[in-house]
Amino acid sequence: MRAATDKELENREFDLIVIGGGITGAATARDAALRGLSVLLVEKDDFAAGTSSRSSKLIHGGLRYLQTFQFGLVAESLQERERMLRIAPHLTRIRPFLYLLYRGYPEGPVLLNLGLTFYDAASGSWFKRRHSMLNARKVLEREPHLAAEGLRGAGLFFDVQTDDARLTLQTVKGAAEAGARVLNHAAVTGLITENGKCRGVVITRQFSGESISVRAKGVLNATGPWSDSIRRLGAASIPNSLRPTKGVHIVVRKSDFPLGTAIYLRSPDDNRLVWPIPSLEDDVVYIGTTDTDFMGDPDEVIPTQEDVRYLLRAANCAIPTARLTESHVVGSWAGLRPLVAPNAGLSTSATPREHSIAVDENGMLSITGGKLTSNRAMAKHLVDTAVSSLGLAKVARSTTKKVRLPGADGDAVAGILTEARAAGVPEKIRQSWVRRYGSEASAVLEYWRADAHNREIVGARELTLAELIYLVEHEMVQSLTDLLVRRTSAFFWEVNGGLDGIERIADELASRVPWSPVRRQQEIDGYRALVEQHRPGSH
Repeated sequence: MRAATDKELENREFDLIVIGGGITGAATARDAALRGLSVLLVEKDDFAAGTSSRSSKLIHGGLRYLQTFQFGLVAESLQERERMLRIAPHLTRIRPFLYLLYRGYPEGPVLLNLGLTFYDAASGSWFKRRHSMLNARKVLEREPHLAAEGLRGAGLFFDVQTDDARLTLQTVKGAAEAGARVLNHAAVTGLITENGKCRGVVITRQFSGESISVRAKGVLNATGPWSDSIRRLGAASIPNSLRPTKGVHIVVRKSDFPLGTAIYLRSPDDNRLVWPIPSLEDDVVYIGTTDTDFMGDPDEVIPTQEDVRYLLRAANCAIPTARLTESHVVGSWAGLRPLVAPNAGLSTSATPREHSIAVDENGMLSITGGKLTSNRAMAKHLVDTAVSSLGLAKVARSTTKKVRLPGADGDAVAGILTEARAAGVPEKIRQSWVRRYGSEASAVLEYWRADAHNREIVGARELTLAELIYLVEHEMVQSLTDLLVRRTSAFFWEVNGGLDGIERIADELASRVPWSPVRRQQEIDGYRALVEQHRPGSH
């Protein structure tokens, strides 16, 4: 995957320009490209830089939405969960969850059993992953550190964990493989209008400041929390259509919070559902999430001290002996849910999660709402709407239910692991490669084999020089945050956010991206500031 050049963008008209490189925009570009449409995907920062790298990292039905009677959303999400297991097996892990029941909770065993029965049936995988109800003794046998006082039991069910940023990246790659042109670090700063209709965009590259105009039959806005600001490029008077809510997660070491199974329990503060979840790499537990209205700049979303304390109180309610304080917090993150503004009076938790498509007078289509799990269905709906509204002729039907994402060749993974072992790649490193890239890990292995110098570990989470080179040359890494936040997730899971070895990493990127000496120092300073914003004591 590489960035589109000005030469590829000038003097042509795309069928569709998709604005926004989060999961919805990436899935939309992929869906359209697989139908044979010419597509340009444009992202102002980096792919997955916003909400799509700051979620709860779950492909799930949304069990909690049953309590607000969003049955259709839950059923659709469960069906999409099953499809994602088929098209992205390298990025999805089936995990057990315990929905805990304590005295005083609004739901009891009968109601929970009924909800989980619907959950099983709606997924279509009733016989593969059926829930079971556990009494308190069975729960404590499984998780002995949980609070025993008042425990009535739990429902044991199954959902799917993912690396949300990598899922987005692989979806962008899928779009590019299908023929889409893609750009990151390129902001849409204007719309091209002819006869009252949107017929293209003005793009300004983030690092050079250079601008280019690109034409298209239609423009699709999939920018999530930034949706209204993009719409106002065409009509400044457009009212707010969103109710963004902030979701915060904190990360603690598993040694400080001994939990082997993801759990759902209710916050002692407001009775909302909160979930501590062991990470995919299994050495830390992340705890989320808050759900509060957000009225600020969507480019400046960080956890507050009160957000962190709210989650710590919930965690200590689950395992009182942990006695977690802010000093135990390894890291944190915050993201915005681009929810469609509801009728007055609804709480943030009750605000519907369904997606919505708006058509402006200039013909630009904007999609908002929804969730990570339903990205494929949302994209299909958006492309179907665009094809209809633009009158595009002889466009094929969506094939995204069946076409697997890049890296999904499970048969090849076993061979890659064997080859990597023979090439002297340590177990932990080769496992991290296939977890991130699936069968595309073969390309990383080639860099490892090509030069012994490339076998050096240069960063956290077993980041080798071979992998760094791969990410620059194949995944459009242009900044430290691209590398350490979205590509390798060191930012989320490391105590210092991956700052160890930052000078060495910056030297390599400076020579390969490339950067000037001034840009190199700006990158280091900017990344260090980002890490500090998301660690306790920095607010």
